[in-house]
Amino acid sequence: MKFFLRRLKLAYVLEKLCPEAPSSEVAMDEATLIKEQIDKWQDDDYLCKNYILGGMSKKYYDQYYNKCKFAKEIWDTLKSIHLANEASSKKFLISNYMEFKMVDDKSITEQVQEFQLLANKMVISEIALDENFHVGVIVSNFLHLGRSTEANSDTRRKI
Repeated sequence: MKFFLRRLKLAYVLEKLCPEAPSSEVAMDEATLIKEQIDKWQDDDYLCKNYILGGMSKKYYDQYYNKCKFAKEIWDTLKSIHLANEASSKKFLISNYMEFKMVDDKSITEQVQEFQLLANKMVISEIALDENFHVGVIVSNFLHLGRSTEANSDTRRKI
């Protein structure tokens, strides 16, 4: 969406506030220029706001149309929601990565591929973790597998 707004030369309203109305101390030429800038900003904000709203479902359109007066307000609200969702999904990925357990029911190759998939998702999500952390998680997962294998082999030896 931001790329689209940049192409239309409207994205600046998401970053800059409306220029201030000229004071009575400003020269007439300068006051006219500032008023033109205000009018342009208001027109561009109207277009930008409606382009953003046009990309939403009716439910969200009604909610944000009434709630937010300017395009920047809508943009900042959506951005904060997106960042919160992204943060929670990163926590979920890290949690799945740390809690991954090897089991006897599946082949080792299949489980290693699942683990690598989790690790790749973390890389794609730009989650930077210390190498020692990765080694610790991997070792703890394989130690769990090794302990269950040892228990099975001890049982077999007794039989």
